[in-house]
Amino acid sequence: MRGPHMQTDILERRLSEPHVEPLMALIALWRARGLDVPNVDPNDGGVFAKVLFLLESPGPQVVRSGFISRENRDDSARNMSKALNEAGFTRAETLLWNVVPYCVSSSDRNRNASLAQIRMAAPDTNAFIDLLAELRAVVLCGRRAQYAESYLSIRVRTFRTYHPGARAYRRQEYRKHLHDTLAAVRAYISN
Repeated sequence: MRGPHMQTDILERRLSEPHVEPLMALIALWRARGLDVPNVDPNDGGVFAKVLFLLESPGPQVVRSGFISRENRDDSARNMSKALNEAGFTRAETLLWNVVPYCVSSSDRNRNASLAQIRMAAPDTNAFIDLLAELRAVVLCGRRAQYAESYLSIRVRTFRTYHPGARAYRRQEYRKHLHDTLAAVRAYISN
């Protein structure tokens, strides 16, 4: 069930645009292996993004929409969008993705990726990162994304913060850390 709020049919027609086509070609390879991998959002920067935000794994709303997007109807997307907007990021500067790029959740049940799944997904995540030609920073959002760091070959500066999901975002100190981290990333890529 895809929601009209995202206009997924329009987004799907844009998946062959030059800034997302290399990422979608990689995703097609993963899908050929039998993995359930959502699309990137063509409203974001794609291969030209300056900052990659890595979360854990696609949640139920992603399963429903078929896209990793800040326009999904869930707390993580809403809170991330608010923090990105507050920090002054344009859509073209950013890309949202996950350290486990395939769906471990279903449309009606959220599941956490296991540590083994995070380790096994690292080569795929590295291949994704390697396609981002203008990348300046990677932001690891949440403990599971941060756990993946030692298995990833990140060639740019990394930042660590909390996951934008409701449980963490409700806590004032975690929400402040997320917003402060995004402001620091914004300042870093502006230099």
